[in-house]
Amino acid sequence: MSRNDGGTNLSFMDLLQEFRVVREVATFAQRAWTWPIARTAENKRSILLIPGFLAGDATLYPFADWLRARGHQVYFSGIMANTDCPVRALERLGRILQDRASRSGEKLVVIGHSLGGIYARELARRHPDLVDQVILLGSPIHEPHKHSNPFVKMLATVAMRVNEIGCHCPPDRLATICGVLGSDPPLGIRETLIYSKTDGVVDWESCIEEGDYVEAAEVKSTHCGIPYNMDTLRIIRERIERDGQPDDPAAIRAAQARMQSA
Repeated sequence: MSRNDGGTNLSFMDLLQEFRVVREVATFAQRAWTWPIARTAENKRSILLIPGFLAGDATLYPFADWLRARGHQVYFSGIMANTDCPVRALERLGRILQDRASRSGEKLVVIGHSLGGIYARELARRHPDLVDQVILLGSPIHEPHKHSNPFVKMLATVAMRVNEIGCHCPPDRLATICGVLGSDPPLGIRETLIYSKTDGVVDWESCIEEGDYVEAAEVKSTHCGIPYNMDTLRIIRERIERDGQPDDPAAIRAAQARMQSA
């Protein structure tokens, strides 16, 4: 929750609550045996996954298994630990996006967790011809330097100091994620924002924005557990497997109303 002065009320105790992710992952794993026998999606997609700050592709492997069980083609970012300079990371992700889109022969769905969602949003801004839609999982797209847990912000500051060599970022690099954080949604690209009010890492208000092609949906989860939340899976399934629906604001608003009421 944000303070009146624009800062955050998140504390170390909120960060400790993130250990509940163990239970969330266990619940996720208990459902996993049903996926191979479940009905696959009729509208199969090609999907690029981007992990959050400090995390790597391996943290999204179980989530990717669920997507594959639905029949989707999943690509990874090649990130072992998401701590590199955002400018370099975006350039590398742009090349990966171009390669995967060329392989699949279609626009990709890009799903990012936390910092990975900020990258997904920027990829859509830079490569609208390659991105069909983006899904952000607990991504602080509004002033993340003010709305992140102070202990996480401290780690981010250290990571940026380590990456200063060879990185030509603006002076306000923490505020703008080295200049890769845009102020507006990607023009004409569908964007789904999934957030949790029990997030112990970022203020949930910072994960929401408005736009003609923007949907926001709340889940009850820790920050780390959003990719393994059953409601998250339901929302993503509804979003990426939607077929034959027009890409217009009215359709977006109708779909958002269905997701919020489900």
